[in-house]
Amino acid sequence: MHCKPALGTLWAVAAVFAFSTITPAQFEHPDLKAGKAKVQSVLILAPQVSLEKSGFKSTDAMMEEAHKIEDALPAVVEGVLKEHGCNVASNPFTPEALNNDTDLKYNLADLQKQFDTLDMQLEKKPKDVRKGRFTMGDAVNKVNPGGTADVLVFTRGIGQITTTGKKLFSAIAGVGGGASFLYLKIGVIDARAGTVLYYGRTDYVRGNFVQDPDVLAKSVRKIFKNFPGAATPAGKS
Repeated sequence: MHCKPALGTLWAVAAVFAFSTITPAQFEHPDLKAGKAKVQSVLILAPQVSLEKSGFKSTDAMMEEAHKIEDALPAVVEGVLKEHGCNVASNPFTPEALNNDTDLKYNLADLQKQFDTLDMQLEKKPKDVRKGRFTMGDAVNKVNPGGTADVLVFTRGIGQITTTGKKLFSAIAGVGGGASFLYLKIGVIDARAGTVLYYGRTDYVRGNFVQDPDVLAKSVRKIFKNFPGAATPAGKS
């Protein structure tokens, strides 16, 4: 299920990123940093990625390529979180499950939209995560079956694929915006209280991020650089 934010808004943001410097950073809630909040069980929600082809004369949506990144990211995020000792729950939001439970389907869509709204605030004042100022409220319980997950993980991506013609033009003209890029952001939300426990973002993801999951994994590891993960890694006592 792909619940996209408004593409026009994301592309406007992406255009700004294309001509600016993105600083990778990680922001931890004080309880997480101090070890008061423990992350053992993780539920990864469907990532949402907006990708455009930037040509010399026009820009066009690249839905198929965006879906490939969305499909690859859950396994990538899962692998990195397991490196931090977390137990990752299997996906309870399969198409069949959502078709059989319309309440869950709409609650999930609403929560994804709610995170998009929150994400705009996080972009403006990410350091406030360290002051414990952000929350999604207890609506998160509606997508936490049985209350078994400690956290929900939201992933967002914005990027562009630049055509060869535009790359050449940018190089000759000496202007920016000629390189393809992907910008990733991940929010880790307390699955019961809705508190934002962790927020991380990458610098520009370069390389073949559409086809190569290893390119994505490198950036996701950077996002979780300061993530404490589980108190005790899985399989250890």
